[in-house]
Amino acid sequence: MKRITLLFTLIISGIINVLAQGPETAMLNYSNLENKLKKSDLNIQDPKKGIEPKTWLERAKLFQDIFDVNTQILRSEMPVAELKLFYKEPKEIKKVEQNGVITEQYVYERVTINVENGSVKSWQETQVINPNPLNESLSCYNKALELDKEGKSKKKVTDGLKELKTKYEKKALNDYNLKDFNSSFAAFSSIVEIGENPLINTSDTLIIYYTGLTASEAGKPQEAIKYFKKALALNYDSPAVYLDIFKAYSAAGDSTMSLESLKQGFQKYSDNVSILIELINYYIGKNQSEQALEYLDKAKNNDPTNKSFYFAEGTLYDKMGKTDNAIKAYNKTIEMDPTYFDAYYNLAVVYYNNAVKMMEDAINEQDNKKYLEKKASAEEEFKKSIPFMEKANEMNPKDLSSLETLKSLYYRMKMNDKLEEVTKRIKELKGE
Repeated sequence: MKRITLLFTLIISGIINVLAQGPETAMLNYSNLENKLKKSDLNIQDPKKGIEPKTWLERAKLFQDIFDVNTQILRSEMPVAELKLFYKEPKEIKKVEQNGVITEQYVYERVTINVENGSVKSWQETQVINPNPLNESLSCYNKALELDKEGKSKKKVTDGLKELKTKYEKKALNDYNLKDFNSSFAAFSSIVEIGENPLINTSDTLIIYYTGLTASEAGKPQEAIKYFKKALALNYDSPAVYLDIFKAYSAAGDSTMSLESLKQGFQKYSDNVSILIELINYYIGKNQSEQALEYLDKAKNNDPTNKSFYFAEGTLYDKMGKTDNAIKAYNKTIEMDPTYFDAYYNLAVVYYNNAVKMMEDAINEQDNKKYLEKKASAEEEFKKSIPFMEKANEMNPKDLSSLETLKSLYYRMKMNDKLEEVTKRIKELKGE
C-alpha cells in the first residue's frame, strides 16, 4: 500500500511539474536545446575541449534531452484525457481509416499523435532538432570511453547507457506501432548493442527475440536468423523461436535449413501443435505424403479433437490413391464437425472420381455381361457421391463447383426434377 501511495505521489508531482512549465516553457526548452547543440558542435571542434571525455558526456546527455523534447511524457495506451492535460487541445484533429480501423491524428506544433479507441497508439515528430538523437548519443558515449584513458568516466557512461537503453525501448515500440519496421529493428539492435557493452554486460533475451521479429518484419531474414539464434543460445525458452527461424530461412530461400529448424523445434517441443502443423505443411508442399502422414499421426495423438488433422489426412490419402483411407478420414472429420463444407465436398469428389474410373473400365470391357455389371457398379458409386455433394451445397448454397458437380450427377442418374432445379440455380448465380 505504501509503495502504491508513493508511486501515485510521484506521478502527481511529475504532472504538476510538467503542467507548471506550460507551452511557453516547452518552446523555450526547444530553443534552448537548439542553442546548446550549436555550442556543443563548437566544443567538439575545439582542440582542447574536443579531447575531453566530459565534453562528449555532456553532448551525449544533450542528445537524450533532444530526443525527449517533443515526446517526453508520451507513452503507448496513454488515455486521451491524460494526453490533453499535458498537450492541451490540438491545432487540428484528422481522421484516417486503415484496414477498418479509425485513427484520429492529433496535430500539434511539432508532433502528430495517433489515437485509437481513446488512447495513444503512436506518434510522429514533425519538427526535430536532430533526426537521430539516440544514435548520436550512443556515439558520444563511445567517444567518451575512447578518450577516457584513465577510466574516470566509466560510472557516468554506465548510467548514461542505462538511461539511453530505456529511450531506445520507447522508440523501438513507437516505430513498431507506426509499422516502420526498419527503424524499429535499428532501435532494438541498438538496445542489444548497449547490453553487450562490457560496462552493462546484461543480455535481455526478450529484447534479442524482438530484434529478430522486427528484422523479419523489415524483410531482413538473415539478420532475423542471427538474433533468433542468439536468443536460443542464451536459453530463450519458447517454441515460437523455432517457427520464426523456419519462416526466416524460408524467406531467405533456404529450404534445407528451414526444415532443420522445424525438426530441432519438434525435438525439443514434440507436443507443440504449431510446429507439427508447419512440418506437415512443409512435406505436403514438397509432395512428400508419407512424411506428412507420419507427423499427422503425431499431431492427432497430441490433439485428437482437431478436425483439421483428419481432413488433411484425407487429402493426403486421396492424393496417394488410397481412397478407402481417404473416405475413412473424411467421414471422421464430418463426425467431428457436421458443418465442415470441405470434408463433404472432398468426400463426394472421392466417390465421383472412383465412379469415373469404374465407368472408364466398363467402357473398355469387351464382354457385354461384364460391361453391364461394371456399369451398374459405377452408377452405384456415382449415387454415393450425391448426398455428400448435396450436403456440401447445403453448407454453401452459392458454391458453383458443387452445383456444377450436382448437375453432372443428376444428368447421369436421370434425376430430371433435380437437374432442372440445379440448372436454374446455376444460371441465377451466373446472372444469365
